[in-house]
Amino acid sequence: MQPDILQLQEVCISDTGKMEKVIDKSIASVEKAIGYSFKDKSLLSTALKHSSYDKTENYEKLEFLGDSVLSLVISDFLFRTHNYLQEGEMTVTRAYAVCEESLSKVSKRLGIDKYILIGSSAVSSSVNTNKSVIADAFESLIGAMYLDSGFKYVRPFIISNLNEFIVEYIRSGDNNDHKTKLQHFVQSRYQEEPKYLVKGEKGPPHDKTFLVEVIITGKPYGKGIGKTKKEAQQAAAKDALENIEKKGLDNYDS
Repeated sequence: MQPDILQLQEVCISDTGKMEKVIDKSIASVEKAIGYSFKDKSLLSTALKHSSYDKTENYEKLEFLGDSVLSLVISDFLFRTHNYLQEGEMTVTRAYAVCEESLSKVSKRLGIDKYILIGSSAVSSSVNTNKSVIADAFESLIGAMYLDSGFKYVRPFIISNLNEFIVEYIRSGDNNDHKTKLQHFVQSRYQEEPKYLVKGEKGPPHDKTFLVEVIITGKPYGKGIGKTKKEAQQAAAKDALENIEKKGLDNYDS
């Protein structure tokens, strides 16, 4: 039976020894769910701790490492098995596979969300049900697995759990949808969506032409023209993707 987070807090307050036993059971449950037994159990224990539970020994650094491990493993997998994709297509496919939505789905399917340890101050706001937190916990788990055994076990674990999203994205045809492509890419980097602004309209009501600009993190990245706003947005997204591919997202200067 999975421990209720409220029960975890009550045990923590009343008896530290009991809390440690509950954590040990949680570790065993997570290991069973992921099919991997940690040599260093403290890595998994840390990977499950939200900053509200422990301000110093929490999953934030492991999440940082796990994010990079995920990116490298998925990049390598796409390069080896989907070499027909162009660089930009690989980039957005990877972004979809490792986005918050995908990672939180896997984390919940494995039941990892049930074992995220949060502090009493975060219980009322149900932090452990937040998609971002659940996705972060999955990344921290990846970081912990990598530190425990390198790529030997973490690579097949990542591929077996995220390949479905790679296949789903490629089959969906989203690689031909510039807006969706840009959205997944930007969300994976900044956890926000591109904004589209209508900068101008020309022509009579029955035959208008729209000029749209796409904004990312407060900066304009591309412009597009179309007979409808949606068409202009697609053109602006395509222009932005081309600019990003040439200069990079962080180094782009309009």
